[in-house]
Amino acid sequence: MVLVKLKYLNYVKDFNFHDSLCYFCLRRNFPDLKQDNKKNISDCLICQGIFYKINEIVKRIFYIVDFEKKYDYQSFSIGTSLPYFMFDKEDYIRSLYKIKDIENIKSAFNFEIRNKFKSISKKNLNLVNPDIKIDVFISNNNDYSIKTTSRSFYLIGRYKKTKLLTQRDKKVLENQSRDNSNFTIQKKQSIEMIIQNTLSDCIKSDRMIFSWCGSEDDNSQVLGKGRFFYVHIINPRQRKVKLNKIFSNNGLDFKIIEKKDFLENTNLNFRVKNKIFVKTANPISNFYLRNLKELNKSIIRYYYKSKFIYKKIYNIQFKKLDPFHLIIILECDNGLFLRQFIEGRKLMEPNISLKLNNPCEFLKYDILDILIS
Repeated sequence: MVLVKLKYLNYVKDFNFHDSLCYFCLRRNFPDLKQDNKKNISDCLICQGIFYKINEIVKRIFYIVDFEKKYDYQSFSIGTSLPYFMFDKEDYIRSLYKIKDIENIKSAFNFEIRNKFKSISKKNLNLVNPDIKIDVFISNNNDYSIKTTSRSFYLIGRYKKTKLLTQRDKKVLENQSRDNSNFTIQKKQSIEMIIQNTLSDCIKSDRMIFSWCGSEDDNSQVLGKGRFFYVHIINPRQRKVKLNKIFSNNGLDFKIIEKKDFLENTNLNFRVKNKIFVKTANPISNFYLRNLKELNKSIIRYYYKSKFIYKKIYNIQFKKLDPFHLIIILECDNGLFLRQFIEGRKLMEPNISLKLNNPCEFLKYDILDILIS
């Protein structure tokens, strides 16, 4: 026998089915009895009349989903949370009358509310991977609240930049007074901010989380096909995205190339073609300049975070501008620390300073292209 709180027992022992249970609870627990009582019993021993609120709840869900939040969806699921006392009373009645293998109050309530919403919304029920998930919470006094969330998705894109732009959001202090006592925090415009604001015009969502395939200096250009980025769209209102449409804003061009429900692996192997500007401490020797050719197809090794890292140089080209300046075109694995590679820091070997037998200074670099390995 199922144990329940003592306060239910005396009330349940000798009850009249038709007077104590509503039509829904009577039909569910005693299907063999003749059920001709379809009137609203708000003090139903088990459900307290919550089944008679289903039409009201469904209309409220439909208003929230289709008119208030304006979700774009083709499938849905609805889950409910009912007060524990409803299960306790139903379990006691079933144990008292040895009722088995019949759906409980939650399954019956879910069945009714899902079918009603399916009928009014004309959408498909999908309990595994719905576009929108609806949760209904019923309180002890049969008040209810509704929570809606839509299935998130991922966007894969590429961006190119020709102006000074930081990749991620940065906050800077701006002085608003002469006595240096009044500062306000201003957000510096970033690639993330521009992409997010542009996408927000066509995709309303609660949040966008960005992931980047590598990074670059703020004053570096990103050219060629552009750098990959990923955006996790959380609780989107719209699900349709125009692919390969180029958006341009303040020196930034980007496009969305793919939309996915899941990302199996964001750690793509890719290589970067860089244009690096270098200054030397001493005049550049043509004899040592030829040593840079030895870096073609070479492996660069350096120590980072307690382990050795290995990166490959696929191609290197160079041009001497004057006795103290040269340009290096370097195609290498993503993640190679270019400043350390040029200046020979942190035991990186081989490196440009070593090959030229001349201390080098890393000035700036631009990304000419990004290629998937």
